[in-house]
Amino acid sequence: MARRSFRTADALIVVSTDGYFDVFPPVDRSPNDKPNYRGVLAELGPTVRGQDDRLTVRPASVVLDAAVSAWSRSHGAAAVRGDLGFGRDDSRP
Repeated sequence: MARRSFRTADALIVVSTDGYFDVFPPVDRSPNDKPNYRGVLAELGPTVRGQDDRLTVRPASVVLDAAVSAWSRSHGAAAVRGDLGFGRDDSRP
């Protein structure tokens, strides 16, 4: 499993190749902090996930960067505030 961080104006988003992403406030954090929101790759769009719900592009790809940026612009601040619940199964990861 690989993880890549994307720092946007609204959130710090950490994408995992295992099919999910975590959203944190856009400030420095401790490695033990729990995410404010945990989403599934399908939320980032069909260009980055396969039928097995895993990442289908390289973590350093421009396509993934664009998908994360678009999601963050639309949902990042709401995810950090807790307006979207906790994510995948609406329970704390």
